[in-house]
Amino acid sequence: MSHPSAFKTPEGEAAFFAAYDAATKAWPVPYDEFEIPSRFGTTYVIASGPPNAPPLVLLHGYMATSMMWAPNVADFSRHYRVYAIDVMGQPGRSIPGDPIGSVADYVSWLNTTLYELRLNRFSLIGMSYGGWLALNYAIAQPQRVEKLVLLSPGGLLPMVRQFSARGMLMTLFPSRITVNSFMHWLGFGEESAAVFELMRLGLRHSRIAQETLRLTPTVFSHGELSTLDVPTLVLMGDEEVIYDSAKALERVQALLPDVEGALVPGSKHDMCVTQHAYVDARVIDFLQTRTPAARGGAGRRAA
Repeated sequence: MSHPSAFKTPEGEAAFFAAYDAATKAWPVPYDEFEIPSRFGTTYVIASGPPNAPPLVLLHGYMATSMMWAPNVADFSRHYRVYAIDVMGQPGRSIPGDPIGSVADYVSWLNTTLYELRLNRFSLIGMSYGGWLALNYAIAQPQRVEKLVLLSPGGLLPMVRQFSARGMLMTLFPSRITVNSFMHWLGFGEESAAVFELMRLGLRHSRIAQETLRLTPTVFSHGELSTLDVPTLVLMGDEEVIYDSAKALERVQALLPDVEGALVPGSKHDMCVTQHAYVDARVIDFLQTRTPAARGGAGRRAA
């Protein structure tokens, strides 16, 4: 079955990929690239770190592409074989096929991608929208996730109205003004200019399936969170703007069976960039030293 181009015009496609190529040149460590086929399309993966090191999978924030991990990948890839995946259905190097229209579709897409990469068990990190995806995947496929890291994740509490309003304005009218305004409100600065530009060009020129656009983070139920049997680290900025981060952290610490978490001082939604040294060190410490709690037992630990 043939699918329409992922871009509205050849000129728009060229502009987007030129910006992506420029961002990739700034990737701070050597990398390999993979294109993984599935019924949902061809998934782009950029991999760094020793091929025989333990696998670590990264899922980026909404519309941000895997290039958002540039500040973190050098630290992570010293210890792990890092696989940063362009989320299917969002602007990026992943080229969509059948539209993703449900959480089950996302789980199926990610399962296929990881099996093709020969990753049967791995640690998983998700940031923002990617955190929502990662948590959904871990709930559906806990046997495959060694450890789970959620960085400023969606789905823990309802989003504030300003997030929805600003995000909708940026999506409907993508320009430097709307993208920069939204990202600055989240806390990001000019150090993320390459990601801003990819978001603008992607939103302006990509064809995004309506089924996928409608998949916004829903709040996880008490039951979903309390049955997750995967060691989990949750980090959020203490000045987070998408929801009350102290309440969100309190909720997951009360419900997740095996969790530790912390509020990162002096950051909003931007901690992976502006506080990346602290975040990276905290993540690596968790991945290397944290041992799973006994199944069914309490394993909560606060920072």
